[in-house]
Amino acid sequence: METDELLVPYCKAADYNATTGECVAVFWGPKPGLPALSVAEGIALSAVIGGAWAIGFFIKQARRTTST
Repeated sequence: METDELLVPYCKAADYNATTGECVAVFWGPKPGLPALSVAEGIALSAVIGGAWAIGFFIKQARRTTST
């Protein structure tokens, strides 16, 4: 299965003309950012984030109850 990735225009700093605001040699490359996730990967990632938040919350609550 072939996936189509989004291509965006880029310009090297050496090819950019600051006077005219134009790029002499535009080239195309993949859009930077996070890779696409499947539903299962998204759920797993959200579970890890939620678990980390819950652990931090319980540690905070434990410290609060022991200090008073």
